[in-house]
Amino acid sequence: MVMTKSIERPYVVSDAGTLASAIVRPPTLAVAHLSPLQAEPAPIAERAIEAHAVLVTTLRDRGVDVTVLPPDADVPTGALVGDLALILNDGALMMRPSDPERRRDVMALEAALTAMRVPIIGRIEAPGLLDAGDVAIAGNLAYVAVPRPGAGLRSRSNELGRRQFAAYAQARGLTMIELPVAPTVARLRNVFNVIGGDTVIAAPERVDLVPVRDMKVVEVPRGEEYAAGVLAFGERRVIANLRFRESIRVFRKAKIEVEAIDLWEFGKAGVSPAALVLAVKRT
Repeated sequence: MVMTKSIERPYVVSDAGTLASAIVRPPTLAVAHLSPLQAEPAPIAERAIEAHAVLVTTLRDRGVDVTVLPPDADVPTGALVGDLALILNDGALMMRPSDPERRRDVMALEAALTAMRVPIIGRIEAPGLLDAGDVAIAGNLAYVAVPRPGAGLRSRSNELGRRQFAAYAQARGLTMIELPVAPTVARLRNVFNVIGGDTVIAAPERVDLVPVRDMKVVEVPRGEEYAAGVLAFGERRVIANLRFRESIRVFRKAKIEVEAIDLWEFGKAGVSPAALVLAVKRT
């Protein structure tokens, strides 16, 4: 059920802040219809549902106030709430997904945020397109995915959407930094995440890290590029997909605390933990 507990600003100043409040939406049997990555089988719905429940329990066990939205039985992407809104320090900026079916999900999420007294500070308007998974926040910096030169358009965002976001960001003192990503990367946060005040996890083969200055980069091994799609729940503390074992060893060697969960049914479709959770409040 959607809770009406009021949450006070500031909401999210950095993706590396301690996760205090979050929104999730359970998958349904429809999750089996997510398009798998090349050479991967389709997700097994029952396992995905079980894994999502473990994710929610893990968050709650670590003190996160988790609001669970009602599931949508008809939408394979229903659990991907992290795509639908970007929470900044003063409220929620609602996204405009490229998939028209997902726009009703945006409306449902907006209603939930309003019930939690989170201000809606704006919306990406047509014909702009933007996916929150293409944005990562680190203090006064906002990293945004753009196509690599000659790679064509991004499927989940366009220049008009990014331009609208830039205006919201600038009004809040954020500097937008464009990160070119490979055409196969659906979301920036599949291959790049802020996990500390001065630290990011990234897949250098998939994202151009030249613009990332004054940050320590923990690189995932080749072949495990999507291991970078972690969910930070505190300073250098992350939830990662258990299947990326070599990357988890790299993280722990870099003194990053890792909570490993088997989320591979989502990983088959290129869905990372970051896409399954909308951080509403970070302290």
